[in-house]
Amino acid sequence: MPLKYPHLLSKSRFVSGVQCSKKLFLDLNRKDLKPAITASQQAIFDQGHAIGKMAQERYPNGMDLTSQTHYDYADAIDNTIVEMQKKTSTLYEPAFYYDEVLSVLDILQHDAKGDIHAIEVKSSSKFENYYITDAAIQYWVMANAGHAPKRFSLLQINSSYVKNGTINLNDFFKLTDITALVIQKQAWVSENIEVLKSMIRIGLEPIQAIGRHCNNPFVCDFKTHCWGNLLDKDKVFNLSNGRDKIWTLYNDGILNLANIPDNFELSHRQSCQVNGQLTGATHIDSPRIHQFLNKAVYPLHFFDFETVNSAVPVLDRTSPFEQVGFQYSLHIVSNITEEPQHKEFLAQAEDFTNPQALNPRQAMINQMKLDFGTTGSIVSYYATFEKGVIERLAEDFPEEELFLKDLNNRMVDLLDVFKNAWYYVPQMGKSASIKDVLPALVPTLSYSSLPINNGDLANKTYMSMIDGSFKGNVNETRNNLLAYCKLDTLAMVEIWKVLCNVN
Repeated sequence: MPLKYPHLLSKSRFVSGVQCSKKLFLDLNRKDLKPAITASQQAIFDQGHAIGKMAQERYPNGMDLTSQTHYDYADAIDNTIVEMQKKTSTLYEPAFYYDEVLSVLDILQHDAKGDIHAIEVKSSSKFENYYITDAAIQYWVMANAGHAPKRFSLLQINSSYVKNGTINLNDFFKLTDITALVIQKQAWVSENIEVLKSMIRIGLEPIQAIGRHCNNPFVCDFKTHCWGNLLDKDKVFNLSNGRDKIWTLYNDGILNLANIPDNFELSHRQSCQVNGQLTGATHIDSPRIHQFLNKAVYPLHFFDFETVNSAVPVLDRTSPFEQVGFQYSLHIVSNITEEPQHKEFLAQAEDFTNPQALNPRQAMINQMKLDFGTTGSIVSYYATFEKGVIERLAEDFPEEELFLKDLNNRMVDLLDVFKNAWYYVPQMGKSASIKDVLPALVPTLSYSSLPINNGDLANKTYMSMIDGSFKGNVNETRNNLLAYCKLDTLAMVEIWKVLCNVN
C-alpha cells in the first residue's frame, strides 16, 4: 500500500546528502555496508533521547504527536495539521510535510498571538554549524507547509550549570535564537533539495572522490567502503598529527608513508614514523629519556583515574559533561626493581544517588589521603586529565585544597616520552596512546582479554550502574572495572622499567 505522504528527504537524509551525496545514496540503497551501531554510539543515542525528554519537561503539558511508525509518518502529519489549526500551545514531535520532504520538530509552541516558536533540542553544550543546516531544512518544510516559525531556537545544555539538589531545568538548558541564520539559508536549502531529489530519482551511485567532507560534520558510516586500503597503517592518512599535510600528499598522488619525499617537511615524530615504516628502525633519544627519568622523585606513584562525564550532572557541585572520578588505581614503587605496592578505590554506584551516603568524591579524597604519601612523583599517562579532575575537586572541596594541589605539583606525564618520540617503535604507528605503546614495549601485557578494556566502556558501564539501567552481575562488573584500571597503572610501571633500561 503506497504511503500517504511519501518522502524522498527528511532532516537526517538532507544533512547526510549535503555532507556527501554518495553517503545519502549508500544510506538509502546499501545499508549492508553500514557498520553495526557500537555501544558508545548507542549510549550517545540514549543520552539524546533522555535530554529530549527533559526538554519536554522544560516545556510541560505539551501534546505528544510522535509517529507510531518509523517509515510512515501519516499519523503524525495528520495529527499535526489538526493541532496547528487549533494553535495548540505546546506540541512534541510535530511532523510537517511538503513536496516529498518530511520534517519532525522537537518542540513547537504557539504564543498568545498564535505565532510559532520552533525549538530544536541538542544534547550538547557546543554550537555546531550543522545545527543551522538541521534547523534550515525544518524551517523550509514548515514555511512551505504554511507554518513558518516566527522564531526558531536551539535548546542546548548549559555547561556552566552546577547541580544543587533537583535539576533546575530552566538553568540546565540554554535557549539560542537562530532565526536570522536559518532564514539566510533558505535559498541554499531549496537548491540542495532539488539536487538531492534528482540524485535519488536517478538511482545511480554518485561519483564522489574522498575528501575532508568524509569526516565533517561526522565521520561517514561508509568511510571504510569508500577509502578501502587508504586506511591501512602504512598509508599517509595514518601520518601522526598529519592534518593538512595528509591532503597535500594525497593530492600529489603520494599514498604510502614510505613514498613521502625526503624534502617534504615533517615533524620529529612524523619523521620517526616514516623512517620506521621504511626501515623498521626504532628511535631512542637516550639523553632526553634520562633527563626525563632523573626529574622524577622516588617513591613513584603510578596513578590513573576513571571517570563518568554525563550530560546530566550525577552529583551536587558538578556540571554537565564534567569528568567526575569514581575510581582510581595506584602502584607505588620505592625502587623500580622491586615489586610495586598496589592500592585502589572504586566508589559504590548507589552512593551517587543516595543523599544519605557520603559524597563519593569526598570518599575518594579520603582514600587518596591514606594512599598517597607526602613525597615522591606521581606518574600519569596524559596527566592533563588527572590534573583536571583534581583541580575541580580542589575547587569544590576547598578544605582539601592544599592536599589536592600538592598532588598536582608532584605530577609527571609519561605521555611526554612518546608524544615527543623520544622513544619510538614502528609498531606504535601514529599513536602515542598507552594502548599502542604497551604492546610495542611490553608485549606480555595486554588489554585484549579484559571484559572491560577501555576507558569509554568503563565510563558507560559505571554510568549505567549509577542511573539504574545496568543489567548484569554487580560484583563481577566491579571486579572487571578494578582489573582494567589496575592494568593501566601496572602498564605504566612496566613501561617505566623499559625506559630505565635505555643505555
